[in-house]
Amino acid sequence: MRVYVTGTDTDVGKTRVCGSLASARRSAGFTPTIVKLAQTGLGPGEPGDAQLAAEFAGCAALEFARFPLAADPWTAARAANAAPLEARDLAARLRTLDGDLIVEGSGGAAVPLNERESLSDAAALAGLDALVVVGLRLGCISHALLTAEYLRRRSIRVLGAVLVERWEPVDADYRDQVRAALAPSLPVVATLPYERSPSAALLSEPFAAVANAQGELEWSG
Repeated sequence: MRVYVTGTDTDVGKTRVCGSLASARRSAGFTPTIVKLAQTGLGPGEPGDAQLAAEFAGCAALEFARFPLAADPWTAARAANAAPLEARDLAARLRTLDGDLIVEGSGGAAVPLNERESLSDAAALAGLDALVVVGLRLGCISHALLTAEYLRRRSIRVLGAVLVERWEPVDADYRDQVRAALAPSLPVVATLPYERSPSAALLSEPFAAVANAQGELEWSG
């Protein structure tokens, strides 16, 4: 399994999905690595998204780049007077890694990596499949469909969507409406319920059936 976990926006639950998926893979006997291509908004020594998810899952974590400004990777790199990241360099580094990879994006799928590329271009060059994390709120259907289309235009295979009750519990009828609207082009493969406590925000239970050895996703949550 080599999966790019992107989302409809920032703060929609990508890190929680990465940790949950990695935990499920470990329970199935695999050894995943969680990778954060570009961590922004944190200084040296502060635990990043990959580290937090990996601590929950009990697996390895890697962070390819870090910038202090809370912004897209291109803006954050410029603010740090650093050279912008290049998709081919990130993809080349991903290709050197063995085993399962769960690669977390930054913000949405189209956030700029440099003046001409996004993080999704790195995922495409590395041959990753994609999961779209959908934060459940008004407007998320359009955001999810646009995200899937953006990925497919880069020849990235989209495995499906994970719905996350990110900010508050969501009515079951609304979840069903979102699922039905996405179904023709973006099937929902799992749903993560709302958790008030940050310490309980990473849960593996909704991923009751996990990816098999061939890398195809089989979900029941």
